[in-house]
Amino acid sequence: MRVWKSAAICTIICVRTTLCVIRDFSICHDDFSSDPADGVLKEHTFTWLGFMQYIHVTTTLPHHSKAPRVVLVHKQFVIGTATDLLHLPKNYRLGNVVFGDYERDEEDCGLSRQQIKIGRRCPRAYIEIPLLDITPHPEYTRFGVGNSLALVKLIRPMKSHYMVPVCLPTVSERTRKRKHKIVFLVDYISTVPRDFDSERLAKKTLKLYTHRDCKRHRMRGKLGSEGVTHVLCSSGCGVRAGAPIISHTIDGPYELIGVAAGGAPCHRRSMRRRLNTEPPLYIDVYPYITWITNVITAHHLPKSYPQNFMLVDAGSSMGIHKDYLRRRRRQKSGWRARTFMTGNFCFKSLKKQKGAAFFYSEKFEVNADPPAKMNIVMKISAGVECTIVCARLMMPNRLSKPIIAGVGGYNITVTFDTEWFPYTFYFSLALDGKNSTLRDLGDWLLERKPGFW
Repeated sequence: MRVWKSAAICTIICVRTTLCVIRDFSICHDDFSSDPADGVLKEHTFTWLGFMQYIHVTTTLPHHSKAPRVVLVHKQFVIGTATDLLHLPKNYRLGNVVFGDYERDEEDCGLSRQQIKIGRRCPRAYIEIPLLDITPHPEYTRFGVGNSLALVKLIRPMKSHYMVPVCLPTVSERTRKRKHKIVFLVDYISTVPRDFDSERLAKKTLKLYTHRDCKRHRMRGKLGSEGVTHVLCSSGCGVRAGAPIISHTIDGPYELIGVAAGGAPCHRRSMRRRLNTEPPLYIDVYPYITWITNVITAHHLPKSYPQNFMLVDAGSSMGIHKDYLRRRRRQKSGWRARTFMTGNFCFKSLKKQKGAAFFYSEKFEVNADPPAKMNIVMKISAGVECTIVCARLMMPNRLSKPIIAGVGGYNITVTFDTEWFPYTFYFSLALDGKNSTLRDLGDWLLERKPGFW
């Protein structure tokens, strides 16, 4: 009897550890209300971009002209080019991973409701985190591929709730890029950032060229692929190693398309939006998604867990036959940075979320002087033909917990208080929906009458 109790306790501990890791991995940068223009960005726009320090072994000074960029893809993992992380300049060693635009939450910087009410915010900060381990892709170590990706494990996960990683690319976004071919390059203005009080990030819109077009152009110029198995090209010049090109989908996620392997310096007329003689070269991230997921989960997850156990951000659920489920299951809810989400569909993978239609997005703003206090109640109806499967409410902070009722039907009610806002309060609401089933339509058609909200 004692042996049975010990085994039961061990199983519970393993499941809880698994849930914690998957919860962190499923959260990524999702902002449906932002569309930053090209040029210098405001602070806390893309906090997931950092860089690796090269430290001199004798003077302990950083390298004067080299600082490869890295991108946060998990709370405890960053990704960069394997060449820049493993082949170091002479007399230099790897230093810390630095995020110059670290965004602290209210708990991290110790702000109370009263301080936020009078307009206090967390000051701008940066963070240096030592690395724990570097895992290059096997094609780099075993097959001699010159440019490939490497994952760097940080010594601890990011503490702030607002430091969310960038989203990994999906199949639907790759298909869309074959037609539109517009991506964004995000990078620091300085080659080696030093003064983070004045250091800023910048954004540049580029035209993307696929593997086939890029290979044809480089062969015509007798440049070759430089050992890159999955290569992308873009317009522009002077791209630094590790700098990411990203895509912003209409429903919110910022997806990582490629990581720069290098590019020629800028010359006269080299910033025209077409391919240069030697275009910047990028490593396509999509073919490495399986490897990235396997490496990150192998560092944390236990090997044995039920095959029908599904892990999501707001809780766990068992893979039971659909006929035995309740007709209206309880909808999960939780935070993703400053976004409060309600609906089981919100916590699925990005690939499955593409199965719903992003049909509503609106931003609200209230100005008050002196500071005011409000209780907001919103009622929204999508019509009986549309079932609301996901509701996302973007707030200034996480100190007030909203309540979104009705997800899974066609009417929702949003309720929250604003007793902590100073002079300007804003929030944004986004809804995803699907076509209602015949069984639901049969019940809801009787409710569709004049005067029903």
